[in-house]
Amino acid sequence: MPAEWVRARARLHRSIYRPAIGVLLVWGPLLVWAWLAGLDLVAQLALVVVMVGAPLLLGWAWLRARTSFVLLTDQRLIAVNGPVPRRVTSLPLDIIDSVRVRRARLGPAATLYASPFMDAGVEPLEMHDLAQAEAFASKVRAAMGARRP
Repeated sequence: MPAEWVRARARLHRSIYRPAIGVLLVWGPLLVWAWLAGLDLVAQLALVVVMVGAPLLLGWAWLRARTSFVLLTDQRLIAVNGPVPRRVTSLPLDIIDSVRVRRARLGPAATLYASPFMDAGVEPLEMHDLAQAEAFASKVRAAMGARRP
């Protein structure tokens, strides 16, 4: 929007790479064991997973990290999710009722929820796997307070 200033930005946490690393840690040793044990079919399957599956997971996480973020402007909150399909959601600060952060069970990433007022007729904003979500949420709350009389 014209004359809109970006106040804060939050990006995805590096924990989005964990599934790919987990695949490598499980299937890599399985590949070596199956090859040494002479289990050709299992070794071939493990090789396909290690050579194709893990790089695909790494590439997808890298694309997500480059294309997903949340912006706080002086007028609204904007979430941009993913490369394909690319989803852009925004909420004007005037209609945000609450901002919550839900920590992930494993790891430091969190999910940011911004809920509009019930009568606003707008979908809530949700962004997963954020780094420093608590600090970003406090900036959003401060901006909400500044916009309200």
